[in-house]
Amino acid sequence: MDIANFIIGQLVGLAEPLLVLGFIIKCLGWKESIKHQKRIYIGASLFVFLVAQGNGRFPGSYVIIIAIDVGLLCIFSLLFLTKNSVMKIMICILAEVINLICPLIVMQVTSYIINTSIFDFLQNEGSIFAAGAIVSKILLWLVYKGLYSSFQYLVLYFPKEQIILTIVLVGFAVISENCIFLAVSQKGVSHYTVILLLIVSFGIIALCGYVIYMMITISKKSEKMQLYKLIELKSQEQERQLEEWKHSEESIRKFRHDYKNHCMNMEHLLEEGEYESLGKYLKQFAMGELGEVRSIYSDSPIINAVFHNKMSICKEKGIDISCDITGNVKCLDNLIVGSILFNLLDNAIEACEKNQKEKRIICRIAREADEVNIFVENSIEQSVLAENQLLETTKDKKDQHGMGHLIVEEQVKRLGGMVEYYEDEMFCAHVYLPV
Repeated sequence: MDIANFIIGQLVGLAEPLLVLGFIIKCLGWKESIKHQKRIYIGASLFVFLVAQGNGRFPGSYVIIIAIDVGLLCIFSLLFLTKNSVMKIMICILAEVINLICPLIVMQVTSYIINTSIFDFLQNEGSIFAAGAIVSKILLWLVYKGLYSSFQYLVLYFPKEQIILTIVLVGFAVISENCIFLAVSQKGVSHYTVILLLIVSFGIIALCGYVIYMMITISKKSEKMQLYKLIELKSQEQERQLEEWKHSEESIRKFRHDYKNHCMNMEHLLEEGEYESLGKYLKQFAMGELGEVRSIYSDSPIINAVFHNKMSICKEKGIDISCDITGNVKCLDNLIVGSILFNLLDNAIEACEKNQKEKRIICRIAREADEVNIFVENSIEQSVLAENQLLETTKDKKDQHGMGHLIVEEQVKRLGGMVEYYEDEMFCAHVYLPV
């Protein structure tokens, strides 16, 4: 029986680092460059398991082994996993704290049920101790599973202040639990004292859990508020685009009307033999009216309208813009694609306005088989992504930070496509759309 209990204890002990590292990996995710992920996972778990064998071998080993475990988990996450350093440290500490609290709770409850002290319970490594170890690992697995389901909100919507508060709360909980554990594990502690400390222990855990739950609830509401704001902004954007399209249509209609008058004037000069005057007239006409309306010819009226409007704006702002369309883009003749182009070109124009030297925008749309690729490039004088990875706007309305890019990403996703941003001497936004 002793051998069976020993084997069960070792297997349960090995399950502990597997669960802890599994939770951390699931939350943070592997770096794309990492190969042989399963081997690294199993190898790291075995190493942590071997380190844990030092528990109880020397004075103060309990605290020292915990500190070593946290350090090893942080090193593992920094080397092999994604997310920022603060998030990595928080998840590693949280995983280790939960790993410490679950066995403590099971030991306290079990010792109370069998009416014995924790000291005697720890000294007797029998079947009850083995059963308690198994229950603690099942509890650990359930807690990790529940936490991971809410982790996406923590990553996306928890500000740094809430993350730090979570770390402080978790740290307070583990220190309190360990103090209670050390108190009740001494010889001669009365049964009544154990009950009181057990109530305090559950109270601390419940309080910390409630605070973290409330922060997650608030973050979910924050997510909904952002979505509502995005929907409102999209509505405003569509109204603005409709107004600009109407303005573009009126400009084209006015140009057609003026064009007839210009043709009549040139015809009159030709009939009168005023060839020199006709030449000057043509030159002025080309520099003025025709220079203002550089037509884009595609089989998508919406794309034509968008480009015409943005070309007019670029001319007013002294920005050189060129557009190239290849292939049949009739499939892009819808308001969603028009909105994507509007926002991408608006972002490019806003970026060029800040340049002191070169102000240039290059837009390319290419249809190939069953896909369309849209590239909008703008000149930059220094790296944008290095200082502003979230692509936040520099406009006065700070409550709309990054909303233009959010709209683009949301609409591209709606069409089943992808969007990426990169720099190659110029800042480039690339949109891929399946057709």
